[in-house]
Amino acid sequence: MSVARLSVAALLAAAALIAGCATSGPLSRFTTPASPHDGYLATLTASGLSETALGRDWLAAGALAVQRPVSAASPFQETGYFPPAIPSATAYRLDLTRGRRLSIEVTIEASAPTQLFVDLFALRGEAPPERVASLAADATTLVYDVPRDGSYVVRVQPELLRGGRYTITERTLASLAFPVQGLTARAVQSQFGAQRDAGRREHEGIDIFAPRGTPVVAVSAGIARTGTDGLGGNVVWVRDARRSYYYAHLDRWETEGVRTIAAGTVLGYVGNTGNARTTAPHLHFGIYEGSAIDPLPFLAPDDAPPDPAPTNTSRLGTTVRTAQARVPLRPGLTRTPASETVLPQGTIAQVVGQTATAYRLHLPDGSAGYVNQRAVTPGDTPWRRERLQAGALLRERPSATAPVIETLDEPRQADVLGTFGTFRLVRVGGELEGWVGDGSLGGPAAIENE
Repeated sequence: MSVARLSVAALLAAAALIAGCATSGPLSRFTTPASPHDGYLATLTASGLSETALGRDWLAAGALAVQRPVSAASPFQETGYFPPAIPSATAYRLDLTRGRRLSIEVTIEASAPTQLFVDLFALRGEAPPERVASLAADATTLVYDVPRDGSYVVRVQPELLRGGRYTITERTLASLAFPVQGLTARAVQSQFGAQRDAGRREHEGIDIFAPRGTPVVAVSAGIARTGTDGLGGNVVWVRDARRSYYYAHLDRWETEGVRTIAAGTVLGYVGNTGNARTTAPHLHFGIYEGSAIDPLPFLAPDDAPPDPAPTNTSRLGTTVRTAQARVPLRPGLTRTPASETVLPQGTIAQVVGQTATAYRLHLPDGSAGYVNQRAVTPGDTPWRRERLQAGALLRERPSATAPVIETLDEPRQADVLGTFGTFRLVRVGGELEGWVGDGSLGGPAAIENE
């Protein structure tokens, strides 16, 4: 029997075997996958499962999620559901600032051991998304230091024929320790890029004001070198593998010369030497990667914890319909969302995610967005009743090209569960469900509302 004709039971068995050997076995001895997702795909390909309908659907779901992410703003937390029998994935788009440390924690509750593949992609113009980080197979938290301002996509996808209820928590954190002992970013009083010398130059760092003699500490391990110049007075340069850090206007050094240091090492003490003699004691702190960059995102406080996860997630994975005349569908979790779509009353959708106050809906056409939890009602209960005319076509999806489930041979009473576009989702005889178009409904005399 060919792989393409494997039964679901056989696919389950094969998927279980793959789950057990994704990080071991013959394949792993000869290859080093770029990510757990790639490693798993390699095992699907080697077994022939990538050529089955389920395998192709799994690949397509992962690709589509990256192409159509929902927008999110840090910090956020969402609980979602992956149905085991349906290959699926979800993705979130984030606008991140250079110097921040992205922290993504993902957990899953499932009836069978399930690995979640979490990948971070950078978006750069028209170029294809570039994967820049992945969650390790035995971890629940992905940490990534953002190297440049830009948009990024986080994709979450379970193994084939595995699923369950997952929770994703995202925050950005300071990527460096604060350089003045006992203080925070609230002590910064002069920002990067501020005008200096009547506009002849710009401030290439930030000024952190503190009492004279306050210890100044290394934000990173590296090689420290002391020096003196007319602009910075007593200074220390620290160089690590990625960048240089500049500490200026020190009252004195802790140790003079060149030495290897650890993060947190005391380098000197706050003062006002150099061109800061007429100002209050402070540390001028700069970061250089070829040129000066703004230090503040590296040092700004961690994001506050997001709103806690909802306690009642009973609607996850269920069908709902909008209960109000005009329900705004927000494209994401951003504080200032872009244009909103307005859903008419009765619109049918599936709940695939939930925050503290909103549901993330998946609509029949594949689009997604967030609505207020109070704006929907269960979609498996009748909304109203109508009489379908003989010859009405019940289709799988709300599309004129969707396969026909049933053709009514006589007029029938139907419970209308909801609508999408010009189609109604109906239940006939208490069991048979399908979508009918407006052309399948009788005129005013043929419609019976009860």
